[in-house]
Amino acid sequence: MNLSAEQRNRLMRVVTKAHQQAIVASKGRVAPPTDASLGHALPLAFSAIYDDQDGVVSNLDAGVVIAVDEGGEIWGTGKYEQLDPGWLEAFAEWLEHFILPKHHFSTTPVTVPIQDNVQIGLAGDWGTEDWRTAANPAPSTNVRTRMEILQPNLSIHLGDVYYAGTGNQEQDLLTKRWPTGSDWSFALNSNHEMYSGAGAYFKAINNSPFERQKGCSYFALVNNNWVIIGLDSAYYSDEEGLYRDGALFPTDGGHQEQLDFLRAQVASATEGKKRVIILTHHNGLSQDGTSQTKLWSQVMSAFPADSGPALWYWGHVHAGVVYQPQKNGAATVPCRCCGHGGLPCGPAPEMENKESTVLWYEHRLADDPDIPQRILNGFAVLYLDGPTIKRGVLQREG
Repeated sequence: MNLSAEQRNRLMRVVTKAHQQAIVASKGRVAPPTDASLGHALPLAFSAIYDDQDGVVSNLDAGVVIAVDEGGEIWGTGKYEQLDPGWLEAFAEWLEHFILPKHHFSTTPVTVPIQDNVQIGLAGDWGTEDWRTAANPAPSTNVRTRMEILQPNLSIHLGDVYYAGTGNQEQDLLTKRWPTGSDWSFALNSNHEMYSGAGAYFKAINNSPFERQKGCSYFALVNNNWVIIGLDSAYYSDEEGLYRDGALFPTDGGHQEQLDFLRAQVASATEGKKRVIILTHHNGLSQDGTSQTKLWSQVMSAFPADSGPALWYWGHVHAGVVYQPQKNGAATVPCRCCGHGGLPCGPAPEMENKESTVLWYEHRLADDPDIPQRILNGFAVLYLDGPTIKRGVLQREG
């Protein structure tokens, strides 16, 4: 691979860091310290590169849960758990596309009129297959079934199709299975879809059921009272960091088209006395709500001083969380994490005793006979009733 020596060194530092986590889990049989910068794609990468020289893989049994870490990630070898060998596809796709050009970034967003009274279903990190049985369905299957029962006017995927957003995965795990809205469906870009260069994602949002996006990864949905703005927080995220940290534009400050669109929509909403809802894949706050991310400051820069959106929903973090309203100058911004649409996760100890930042988080066990540690997966439903939010709640699977 055509990487510079410095790039190779930086790559190996992060691969080695993730490998140390795998050693702790594999040989120590405990969960390693949580590190949100690493994600799913890296724990087995070192073992794959060096033919398991440390015996990490050979020390693992198939289908075994070792432990749940502080952030709620399950360290085990089962499907979509941290040591699932399937995640190596994400690493391989990211490595292959590291020097290859990614899909071009469309700068022709659509502004779509929607009803004044509208029901919207939101699910993040949902793009998994129906990987279990009818007697014990996959979490994403349960979420789809529940959303279809509610029949929302709009349904929006907040991003992540696993393992790496490849062509067959976008087609088989998202477009064919997504619970479509009775009016329209939309889908956001994500880190996992960027691993394969995002070509499959951009093709998906130019076709059914996401054809209303017309191939652009950011958009606005507008009625007489609300402007809902879906943003692409993945495309300009740091590639060397595996697109883990969200961004609306690159670090060099170029390519401001998406920020300009956001500013224009916010200005129009302010002039028309409408309220704004922001949707992203990446998180504006840390999982426990104690710190703000770079994406937070980029999004808030589009709003007048001492103001902000009426609501912000994101995925990426595999949890269901309702945060205490977050201060932005004199304004307060209600935020919700809805990243528990498909992947199996456990209760997150780091969320305990965080009443100052967290109003509620999903920690109820799912009574899953295959993964007893798994908590309930779910999605969100927004009911906009004229100028008011009739309900904006997180729903559980079932």
